[in-house]
Amino acid sequence: MTINTTPEREGNRLKVAERTKPQQIRGASRARPDAHRPAVGEPSYLYRIIETIGSGPDLVTILRGIIALIAEATRSHAVFFYFVEDGRLVLKAASPIYAHMEGAVSFPIGTGLTGWVAKTRQSAVIREKALEDPRVVYVPELEEEQFQSLVSVPIFARAGELIGVITLHAEAPYEFGRADLEFLEHTASLVAGAVENAGLYDQATARVALLTQLSDLAQDVAASSSLDELLPMIAARTRALIQATSCEVYLFDSAERMILNASSPPRAQAKPLEARNVWFRLIEAGRPGAKEAHTLAEALWGEGVTGSPLFAPLVAGDERLGLLCVLTKNGPGDAPSVLTAIASQSAVAIKRLQLIDWLKEKNLVKDFFEALQRDDADGDDLRAQAARLRCDLNAEQVVIHAVPWTESPKRAGRRALRAKDGPPADWRQVATGLESRLRGDLPGAIFDRRENSVRALLRIPSGDADIPSLVRRAFELSGGSPAGPLAIGISNVCKGAASIARGFDEAASAAQVGALLRGAAGVFTYEELGPYRYVLTADGTVRDRYQLGLERLLEYERRRGTELLGTLESFLEHQGNIAQTARKLYMHPNTLRQRLVRIERVAGLDLDNEDWLSLAMAVKAVKLRSIRNAASAERRETHGGGD
Repeated sequence: MTINTTPEREGNRLKVAERTKPQQIRGASRARPDAHRPAVGEPSYLYRIIETIGSGPDLVTILRGIIALIAEATRSHAVFFYFVEDGRLVLKAASPIYAHMEGAVSFPIGTGLTGWVAKTRQSAVIREKALEDPRVVYVPELEEEQFQSLVSVPIFARAGELIGVITLHAEAPYEFGRADLEFLEHTASLVAGAVENAGLYDQATARVALLTQLSDLAQDVAASSSLDELLPMIAARTRALIQATSCEVYLFDSAERMILNASSPPRAQAKPLEARNVWFRLIEAGRPGAKEAHTLAEALWGEGVTGSPLFAPLVAGDERLGLLCVLTKNGPGDAPSVLTAIASQSAVAIKRLQLIDWLKEKNLVKDFFEALQRDDADGDDLRAQAARLRCDLNAEQVVIHAVPWTESPKRAGRRALRAKDGPPADWRQVATGLESRLRGDLPGAIFDRRENSVRALLRIPSGDADIPSLVRRAFELSGGSPAGPLAIGISNVCKGAASIARGFDEAASAAQVGALLRGAAGVFTYEELGPYRYVLTADGTVRDRYQLGLERLLEYERRRGTELLGTLESFLEHQGNIAQTARKLYMHPNTLRQRLVRIERVAGLDLDNEDWLSLAMAVKAVKLRSIRNAASAERRETHGGGD
């Protein structure tokens, strides 16, 4: 129990033991009627208190035992233990008659005699007429009108901070004296050690419990069979372990952003996070400052968010998977280390499940693409495979086909003289970035990664989406350039299984021929191949007089170093217009006429009387065959005879 004091009355006269004459205190002590009870100053009570403290770590049991010993030793009517919590003194333990008030009585430091002792960090004694002391505040629930004498001492931790206050009340005619005060001060010192030991024990117990929960979580995480099962569990269990107000799991859906995959408590919508900016500020730049963390917290949970935000990266090896975000109530504490441990375990499980899903999808996609390209594919099976991959065969789509491409050493040497570009990136890294970005830009994209190629089916979204521009942008952002490392072909728009089957051939032809014609890596549409589309599938064994003559022209070019086939191609494209052809080739018209005469002589042609359409197609076929043969020869030379 406590008797309280108002701060404005603290300057009044204080009835404390230090102001009472020694002989008065001693006289009061001699007046005690129980001659058989050991004197307050005898060590036996302190020994018994020490034994009580050593009986176990449970602080409540210890305080109950000490209260009984103090009451017996000091002949007090009531003993009260107050502890400091959030700037207030809270009644935590009391004599049995007032035990029902534990936790219900509290007041600010500085209020009442107990508060005065806490504020001044000094012990105090009121020998008699306690309610007349200006420091005392009347508390009816504690029946303070019957108490005449009070003593109160502070409890200090080893480091010197105030832990609490012990206050004793006595009924008349008993009066507390100096011996009571000294005994209580010794007791307070012993209690301080018990409180600290109990706190350490509680911390150790809490850590063991936390480790047990983390171990249980690790087992459940490892046993999860799908991301749909794993991610909500991570959010809910992390929130419970850290006692957070919110926990959310964000995963990369492209190289540029992360999206919300699970949250506790659940919420339906959340804006994607700009991955590059967030990752740099929170991870690569080190632990974020309070301002940065709060800014991101507002982006996640809205303006005016309260609490302490914490973030942990989900990283498996060198691969970034996402971010674990929590909002705590009472500040970090052990939360950062707990969050890091959870993130580490979760990242491994997420990557494992992603790989499993990827392998399952890879096999499904492989079978689906192969079925699409077969003429005898069963329609029902094909539709079932498409349904499993959530592919609508009747929607407008395009096929892309990407293959590794590296420019020839001669061309690379010439380019190196013009620019200081570094070597092209590894094609697998570029292909991974391309896939990631296109999945983000075109939801529902289906990819088939092979040993030396990547194929994909891209559904065209509603509206006038420019698919070639999206693919070119993704290629460049992923590290691609004219120097390499991919040649990417895009088919015409497909709709239906038969059309998609043709799209695979179109995309493969666009990738191969587009890179050969341009002599560089990049993105090429089937439409951009122009007339070459009509000679791509021509049988190389078929020969006519036009092709035989043009091949003699190519041989003449190789011997003399004069470009004649290209001159003829341009002449035919301009429908025999000398002026336009000369401007296109940057030569004088008379020079052009001389070349045309030589072409007729070498190839055995009469340009005024030939079938120009057939001749133009033959030029495309011979030129394409020549480019392919040259590329194959260069590969054999580069790789020591292998093709």
